[in-house]
Amino acid sequence: MTKQSTEAYPGQRGSEKRKLFEPFRVRVIKDLYRSLFFASFHDKCFKCGRPEKVEQEYNAPPVLCIDHHVPMFLGGHLVPGNLVALCRDCNNRKRDRRPIDYYTEDELSRLKPLLDSQEELFAFKFNWYRWQEDRKTYLLDVGVKPEIVQAVLTDENHLHFVGLATKNVGMIISIE
Repeated sequence: MTKQSTEAYPGQRGSEKRKLFEPFRVRVIKDLYRSLFFASFHDKCFKCGRPEKVEQEYNAPPVLCIDHHVPMFLGGHLVPGNLVALCRDCNNRKRDRRPIDYYTEDELSRLKPLLDSQEELFAFKFNWYRWQEDRKTYLLDVGVKPEIVQAVLTDENHLHFVGLATKNVGMIISIE
């Protein structure tokens, strides 16, 4: 039986993952920034080089995952500056090992600038005003591809459908 990383409280992993992507608010923007994160690792596992885009079975889980550089067991959190793209196999092999016990000195040297660049990538601030005013322009401005923007705004069957913005209608109720 393999040892799982220790969580300070039940559900810590899921909670930290939700918190990491919370600022992006809309699933299509979350997916964009998740893909930008993996692109910073050239869409490959940092350790073994396995690519994200491989022939997979239908509905197979993604090859790459976001790993804690310093594991939870040693006080690491899923925060910018502590994120590494690893394939599931390498992530399972790493487990609770300290980075120095898992990576070579050369790998640690190559990893440092990638870790340092994460603060900027995850500094995104969702602009609710712009989102309500013009969803299409907002999505395009943050970098979502035009064909995806069109689909999420108009195709109700799209996984990330958000629809076109509607003007808010308010009502005031007075209770005497």
